[in-house]
Amino acid sequence: MNGVGNFSIGDLGSLSSSSTTPVAGIPTGNQESSGDQGGQFNGQQSTATTSMSSTATNAGSIGTQQTPPPSSSSATSSPGSGNTLPAGSGGTTNTLSTSPSSAKGSGNCGSLKGVCFNGGMQPSMYDKITTATDWITFQMTIPGGGGSSRTQQEFVPMMPFASNVADAVNLVNGPNPPPWLLTFNEPDFSYTGVSPGTPTMSPQQAAAAIKPLLDRPGTSTKFVAPVTADPSGKWQQDFFAACKCKDFFTAYNIHSYHPTAKQVMDDVNGFRAKFSDKPLWVTEVAPGNAGCSVSWDAAGQFMKDIFKFSKDSGFVDRVFWNSGNQLTNGDTNVCNSWLVNAGGNPSPLLATFESIDCT
Repeated sequence: MNGVGNFSIGDLGSLSSSSTTPVAGIPTGNQESSGDQGGQFNGQQSTATTSMSSTATNAGSIGTQQTPPPSSSSATSSPGSGNTLPAGSGGTTNTLSTSPSSAKGSGNCGSLKGVCFNGGMQPSMYDKITTATDWITFQMTIPGGGGSSRTQQEFVPMMPFASNVADAVNLVNGPNPPPWLLTFNEPDFSYTGVSPGTPTMSPQQAAAAIKPLLDRPGTSTKFVAPVTADPSGKWQQDFFAACKCKDFFTAYNIHSYHPTAKQVMDDVNGFRAKFSDKPLWVTEVAPGNAGCSVSWDAAGQFMKDIFKFSKDSGFVDRVFWNSGNQLTNGDTNVCNSWLVNAGGNPSPLLATFESIDCT
């Protein structure tokens, strides 16, 4: 998430979590209402998914989209209506092609083509996007459960909050541990105005909160480092210093929303300059902060440029396009980027996504 400015929060999907074990002094948030939150800072973005149906401004992203700072736009349009899109918002070879979907891959893109869904998504929506290889939605379980075998196999769970750590420990030590687990979503950002509220953790609080997972990581799950709303900040450096757990993670994570692909590339390269020892996942990206004025064609070119850049980089291992589903909550980060609407009908951008081969 690159951005620092006004955010727009959409639906925060409900995180299915049966137990919560707070850590003293650490905000835990509410698992029942965490989902898609998308947000960006001025020039930088952030989005997380949670299924809460409340809107807030000046908030980061966690599962439901919020009002992102500099890279967001918040107008919605129905598919095919004019040119505006709806709201929502190296050096070495790729080394992390180990998820269930990577064997299938997507043409020259391999396992790069992921999709980020927000609050209100239905598992059946993923089946409409046939060339994607992975998907996320800011939860540890599939919203509503069920879905096709492909939908279940290609779901990447997320441990967005401190309140989800106990459930994450149970998940990775259970009978069906996931290949991958994403950890804390934008802990550096306070989702002001979102009820009941999204926790903000200092690097030191996050280091304390994640300790149970560090102590009991299971035997087969690989972990993706926490992602911040502001990729240019020092939160991650301070977190790794506090937890002494940098080697625990297999990949880094970034969110980026800007009107142009070049600005996103600059974010990615800037992050790589700080953290170059592991592959990178881009778990939220879209032409945000563009005032919802981006045409479908322009958004499609943005998408093509980002996937080609990621493939050519040699260090970006996953890219999750945001958003798989249309948001109507005014989130300015993803208003020009959705692939299917609430009824599962495609936007003009879906055909572009399906055709992308990363060349």
